[in-house]
Amino acid sequence: MELMSNLFRILVVAVLFQQVLRAELPALCDRTNTFQVSLPEGSITGESSLREHTIVWHPEKKKYYLLADVIPLASDDHPNTYNTEIHLFSSLDLADWRYHGVAIRKGTAADDFDRYGVASPVAATLVNGVIYCPYSARKTRQYTGRSAGLAWSGADPEQIPWNKSGQPVSDLPGEDDDVALISTAADNRFHLYHRTTGDDGYQIVYRASKNPRDKASWSQAIPVAAPPEMVRAQELTGAAFVDGLFHLFIIEHFQKGSAQIAHVVSLQPAGPFRAFHKNQRYLKPEDQPRNIIYSGHITPVVRQGKWDAFFWTTSQQGKRYGLTGHPVRHNP
Repeated sequence: MELMSNLFRILVVAVLFQQVLRAELPALCDRTNTFQVSLPEGSITGESSLREHTIVWHPEKKKYYLLADVIPLASDDHPNTYNTEIHLFSSLDLADWRYHGVAIRKGTAADDFDRYGVASPVAATLVNGVIYCPYSARKTRQYTGRSAGLAWSGADPEQIPWNKSGQPVSDLPGEDDDVALISTAADNRFHLYHRTTGDDGYQIVYRASKNPRDKASWSQAIPVAAPPEMVRAQELTGAAFVDGLFHLFIIEHFQKGSAQIAHVVSLQPAGPFRAFHKNQRYLKPEDQPRNIIYSGHITPVVRQGKWDAFFWTTSQQGKRYGLTGHPVRHNP
């Protein structure tokens, strides 16, 4: 009898797993309703591009908070995220955004691990009224010396700049970039994912901690979401926990050129991860904006544990790019 009960529970989980995967996709976005985030000429930042980003719903403030790479067009580094900082915006409805300023500043001392820029916030998380935002730290002027740092807000996220870790929370032998942090209501751990490069090529790695501000508290990094053989490189671009599943959105660059966004999921934070649909690893181009750039940098927005919207990095005018989003349609 107990065996039958266990088998029934497994069957129920499997059925729910497939239902969630089929239902919660960018294909369900309402494309008649479009959100835009842009920094055109005349903006307080000067004309600028927005690249990698994360959006967090704050129920106490009843606001969405957007943290994004901002690269002025006048910068010699544009469109690359070097010598950049992470800026904060807020919105009541995802449509109208208020600019607050720089939330996560780069280091100022010569030996700071983020001296040459902070960037690539793939996913931030809200815990006990505090927003924790991981980022990729640039230690050198070149594409080397990258590690993962962590910043966090106070009780009022709009009081900026935020606090930062004095040292990386993850610093592997390769180049660490595209950093995401997930937390769940049923777990007192923080789940960190990021891309790294090394002798084994590109990998998405996972670490966990109960005290994220303490570097020594993080578990050993393990690779997750191994790519198919046809993939030469991976970039983590989105992460979320929805309906009991850990979701990763990964830009996968193919050996023969071009790239697509893979959507993989797992019941456990450390995997195993598998394609969101048995016969469909990649998001369909027709389910995404036509003017995506850098393969999209998709950002899922989650509110009260459900998909709320999806945003992408898109071309806007001339060399400038910004963000385009659509809300998710919900059944009445």
